[in-house]
Order: sequence, then structure tokens, then C-alpha cells
Amino acid sequence: MQEKEKIYDNSAELLSSLKFCVIDLETTGGNPESEKIIEIGMVKIENRKMTEERSFLINPEKEIPDFVQKLTGIKKSDVEHAPKIDEVIDEIIQFIGDSILVAHNTSFDIPFLNGVLKKLQMPTLDNKVICTNIMTKYMIPDIMSSNLNYMSSIFGISHSQAHRAIEDAKATGMLLLKYMDIFESKNIRKVNQLYYPRNKFELDRAIIESHEGIEKVFEILRSIEKPAVLSIKGDNGVILTILPLKSPKDEISSLEAYMAEFRWSQIHIRLCGPFIEGLFFLNSNFVKIPEKYRKKTIDYLKSRYHLAPAPNLLDDHDFVITPHLINGQFIVYSFLNFSPYSQLIFKFPSHKKKLHQFLTAQLLRFETQQKSKKRAFIQNDIKDIFLSLFHEALVTDPKTYLTLKIQDIRDERKQYLERIDKLSIEEADRYEFPKKHL
Repeated sequence: MQEKEKIYDNSAELLSSLKFCVIDLETTGGNPESEKIIEIGMVKIENRKMTEERSFLINPEKEIPDFVQKLTGIKKSDVEHAPKIDEVIDEIIQFIGDSILVAHNTSFDIPFLNGVLKKLQMPTLDNKVICTNIMTKYMIPDIMSSNLNYMSSIFGISHSQAHRAIEDAKATGMLLLKYMDIFESKNIRKVNQLYYPRNKFELDRAIIESHEGIEKVFEILRSIEKPAVLSIKGDNGVILTILPLKSPKDEISSLEAYMAEFRWSQIHIRLCGPFIEGLFFLNSNFVKIPEKYRKKTIDYLKSRYHLAPAPNLLDDHDFVITPHLINGQFIVYSFLNFSPYSQLIFKFPSHKKKLHQFLTAQLLRFETQQKSKKRAFIQNDIKDIFLSLFHEALVTDPKTYLTLKIQDIRDERKQYLERIDKLSIEEADRYEFPKKHL
């Protein structure tokens, strides 16, 4: 019979009880059968602090390819007098001990090290393993890039020498410690949740159970200054209402009376970056709300917001680009084929080509399949509300939204990319996410 996993009294007790060894390898190539380690960096984390580190340059007994030298800065002269791997492997294994192994890409580092151990006819590592790269993708699902440089940048982690083993190991360790602080705030109480932080620990959302009380909901809303979406769920996960909120902390008095009318089992709060992203979420999920509750949602939005007509919104714009919730990412909405699926999240500037391909594909579809007629897939019951609030967002916060016309995309000079570049500078880190999170 399988032993039941221990549930700790509190997350601080659980996290402080764990010992980690963060590891990073630099190698002559990716194949552990034919390539060799040239550098290894390791950092111990105990009681949620970095306590010790080790770093070894390793003589690979083979040439270091030019691209590896450029990437790491490690040259033949740096390693020709360094120890061979068999001369330091015992010290490496002793340092690791029985700690949980951590790397930012465990699918590379751990198999590579185990491959070395096999060649040396030594037992392979059977430690538990955590990958901060996979952890990142669970905790920040919409992130387009989770490489260590980018993660260090958005979390404010010092990472001065990328692709040097000890510096990468220390940056990975700092990222793990950041996540441990988050796990404590989200009350993690099982070790297994550390390995699979999904469905509860995403940084852009909070789930409040009915037994926690409505005050817990308002406590969270008071901490949110930027747009969010609030969803109320009843029995069996049925969505009772979805409300895009411009400034949650300023809407509490309105919400108190509104939410008192519901018998709820869960309330979900999700950061959405631009307010219009909340409108899209409402549009794509409105049909999931039982008919008897749809009017409640509409009545709240009508009472809360001034809804001026926006008759020409779809005609006036072809594309709208705005910063995404995650720093360094952007969303483009197509007005040519206006639906929840005619939008793209991209990272700028690394996804310039992907962005242009999306825009030209939208344009081609508009001209061939749609015969140059715009389509708008907006739920009829909320169409006026959607268009009015979308238009108001563009008018009241023009610096946040970049509008493009078809001719901007057709222009071979692609000058619209310069406008996005300007937007990325002026609106950098607009939502301070994931540094600020739920």
C-alpha cells in the first residue's frame, strides 16, 4: 500500500525542511555519448538560503567548438591544465549528496551527468529532480520564453555572466528562492505540489473557496490596481458570472452588493493586463453562463460603466497592438476577423518575423476568403457593451494601444515595427508582472 504523502501544518515548515543542490553544466555539445563537460557549477540551498557553492573547470580532452567558446567564453587555454572529470567526480557527488537536484533544464543537465557516471562505471543519480524551466511554464502559462536570461530580467535577478556554470547555477537558485516565497504565499503544503505547480499556483490568478469567505475575495481585490477578471462559480463548476474589472480595488463597494446575490463555491480572480483582454475573456465565455444569470452580468456592467455608442469601432481600425500582462510580450488583435481566436501573443523584438507572418496571414484571409469584408464574432447580448468599453479603452488610454491599418502591413519598409519598438520602450513593465502577482 502506497504511503500517504505528508501534509505540513504550514508552507514555511515544508519549504524550510527541504535541501536543494542547483546544478549547471557547460559542455562541448549536446550529445552525452560523444561530448564532454567543460565546466560545472553547483549551489546548495538549505533552510531557504544559499549556503555553499562549488565550481570546476574540466579538461574535456577534446577540442572546444568555436560556437561553444563564443557562447561560454571558455577557451582551450582555460581548461588545458584543469582536472579531468574522473579526478573531481567524487567531490561533485559528495557535494550533491541526497539533496533535491535543481536545474533550469533538467532534461539536459541531469542525463548528461548520469551519462558521465555510466562511462566511469559509477552509480547514476537517483535524487528527486526539479526543473525551474518547467516550473516557470506551469506558474506563468502565457510566457513565450522561459530562458534563464529572460527570467532573471523579469524577476530582477543578477545574472552577469550567462552560460558560465556557477553564474547560471546561482541565477537558477535565486529563481527557485523567488518561487519558494510565492509557494509560501499560496500556502503550498505538500512536497508533490512543488514538482507539479499547476491549477493552483499560477501567478496571474487566485482561487477562493467558499469556506474562506467573501472577505478573502475583497482582501485580494484591494491589492489589485490594474485590470482583472472576476468569475463566480456555483455547484459543479458552473460559471455564474464573469466581470472584467478596470480597477478592482475601486470596485469593491459595487461588488459587495452584487456578489451577495450569489450562492458560490469558488471565485476566480485573474490578472489580464489590458482591460480589453478581460472583454475578450467575457466574450469567449459568455455562452457558458446559464441564461438566468446572464442578465445579472449585463445589468452590473451597465450600472458600473458609462456605455457610449461605438458604431465605427470595427471600421476605424484594422489591428490593435498593446502590452501583454507579461513584461516584454504584446498582444495583437485583428479587426479584419474579429473573434477570440484572431489575436496573437508575441515577444518583441525576438518575434518580429512571427508577428509579420500573422498580420499578413490575416490580411490574406481577409482578401481571399472574406472578400474584403470584416467579420465580428461578438455575443449579441453583450455586443454593445463590448464595443463601447473597447472603444473607451482606446480613447482614454491612447498611449497603451497602437492601431494599425492595412497599408501599414503592406508597406515594404515595415515602419510599423518602429512604432512597436517605441511602444515597448515607453510602456516597459507596465503591469509589473510577474514581480507583482496574485
